[in-house]
Amino acid sequence: MRPRGETPPRDDWRKIGTAFAGILPGLWQALAYLWRRPRRAPAPRIGLSGSMEGLALVALVAGLVAASMILLDPLVTGLRPKLPVWLVILSERLTDLGFSGTVLWPLGIAIVYVLALMPGLDAMGRRVAASVLARLGFLFLAIAPVGLAVAVVKHLLGRARPHAAFHLPGPNPQLTFDWLVWKSSFASFPSGHSTTALAAAVAFAALFPRARGVLLALAVPVVATRIVLGSHYPSDVIAGAAIGSACALLVVKAFAARRVVFTVDPEGRVAPMAGPSARRLGCLVPNGAANAATRPAVPVEEARP
Repeated sequence: MRPRGETPPRDDWRKIGTAFAGILPGLWQALAYLWRRPRRAPAPRIGLSGSMEGLALVALVAGLVAASMILLDPLVTGLRPKLPVWLVILSERLTDLGFSGTVLWPLGIAIVYVLALMPGLDAMGRRVAASVLARLGFLFLAIAPVGLAVAVVKHLLGRARPHAAFHLPGPNPQLTFDWLVWKSSFASFPSGHSTTALAAAVAFAALFPRARGVLLALAVPVVATRIVLGSHYPSDVIAGAAIGSACALLVVKAFAARRVVFTVDPEGRVAPMAGPSARRLGCLVPNGAANAATRPAVPVEEARP
């Protein structure tokens, strides 16, 4: 065992460099594999079954957003100073759960870790790593792209946040849109926190169906904190939640259609595949690969072509 404070020998640094040099090619190969993998029948049936139903739902959400802008949003301007201090403090603690970095940083670090570890694993270890990587990649793709898109759109639209609109003149300051202003105080619509919170809740619920109710219930107070803190209007929250949920479901459907991470029964119902056992996951822990060879064989799920 190397004494504390002693620098690793040159061979160790070479191994570390080789492992990390394979991260970007490995990530590219994983994305290319998902793109090339053919769709299979039956097609997954998630949510609405036809384009007309989809258009009707879009119209319904748009109507709710418009109605909220007229009826509810005026009530939010200047609301925060009128609320109990304990509610504001609690909201300040909870709201960070909807920050994209809270979810994406751990996922990104885990993806990099698994990719760096793969070259040194045996065949079974690489199968386990590929299975874990598929799930991490699914979660990242279900949350990151829609969050980035919403962040750009809301800055382009430039709607004044409630705390900024409170100081604006005019009869309807909550309807102030200053396009392309690119200021944080004018980036209210839609809510990025609501987008991330609902996208994460839907994505994790797809992987863990038994926790679906708990995950969705936890997302509600997180998005509500945006209204309490005066950062967003109800219409911002409704729009962000709808966008995040819809995009996460589309990613679930894309993975399920290719039978990656998810299976599809003859009736089109989607269910998560059984992942690696806790014993097999031990090979992804330092010094776990050597110990995994002495453990009894446990079936490992992987996405097969």
